[in-house]
Amino acid sequence: MTTAEKVTELILKAKKGKLAATEVQPESVLRDDLKFDSLGMTELLVLTEDCFKLQFSIKEALSVKTVGEMVALIDARL
Repeated sequence: MTTAEKVTELILKAKKGKLAATEVQPESVLRDDLKFDSLGMTELLVLTEDCFKLQFSIKEALSVKTVGEMVALIDARL
């Protein structure tokens, strides 16, 4: 499974069935397009750190705006 596929699964899990997989695209903006609020972003961060066994700084986490940027950040750290 690719990083992008794992990230899509994590986003869908964090949104608890409120999104279709087809809505999650690399250019999708997490807050605007996918409707993540601050609590949802925190949950997604925790899920991501657990899944990939990584730790992200607050600065790194706040720098991510799109699904593609999230995948790129994870790939750079793996």
